Amino acid sequence: MSNLVPVFYEHLSKMEEKQLACGVILAACKTLTKESIELIKQDLGTRSGDGSEVALHYAYDKNKQLFGILLEGQKLSNTHFYALRVKDYLQEHKLLTGSLLIASFPESSRSSGQMLMRMIQEMREPGAHGEIKIYEQNPAPKEEPASILLVNHDETVNEFLSIYFQRKGYLVTVANDGMDGMEKYQEVAPDLVITDLNLPILNGYQLMEKIKHISASMSKIMVLTDKRLEEDVQKSFAMGASDYITKPFSPVELEARVKRLIL
Repeated sequence: MSNLVPVFYEHLSKMEEKQLACGVILAACKTLTKESIELIKQDLGTRSGDGSEVALHYAYDKNKQLFGILLEGQKLSNTHFYALRVKDYLQEHKLLTGSLLIASFPESSRSSGQMLMRMIQEMREPGAHGEIKIYEQNPAPKEEPASILLVNHDETVNEFLSIYFQRKGYLVTVANDGMDGMEKYQEVAPDLVITDLNLPILNGYQLMEKIKHISASMSKIMVLTDKRLEEDVQKSFAMGASDYITKPFSPVELEARVKRLIL
């Protein structure tokens, strides 16, 4: 089955461009096969809460064990109604392993990409079995520090910046190559990514391209590199970077520019 994030993000972006409502249901599930997904589609049908036909899209993330249904043109009320049917079906067939989370764009968020990534992050927190939770874009205020993902193959740089930013009150996640950086980006949905361009497996450009494809509006990206050519600077900004800093760098200046981007 197709990976949930790129499949849903593509559909959500199209709905966002057309300024149409779109419901999302995420459910913690046992491993599903392509055949079992087809069976679920047949059994659940395509009728919404008001009895009308609904365009539905299904996806399953095997690694996160998340089953997702996207309902085109559906507001939160109809999405909730359909989620009740989904819950009953998954429980009856002993497929449900936790809670369900629902949302509707644009009711639940100003950004479809941000909503999807935050929903996936929220599903990492265990919920009561069979509970249907409603995603809140602006929950009760919490004093949560901003989060930074550091992607650099130089362990010394990672260690130094990790300690420096943690002492400044930031939540810091470290990745040593581009592939690891992509995986951790999807896990933590950071406020800022600080990446080098010279990375193993996936280079910095490839990492930025993948982040841009998944959620262009979710995180800011800062490039921290020893590449000084104008073409590298221009290419980085063209691919979505918000700032470009060359080594050697001043930690004080770096922090000031981080604050400007995410605080």
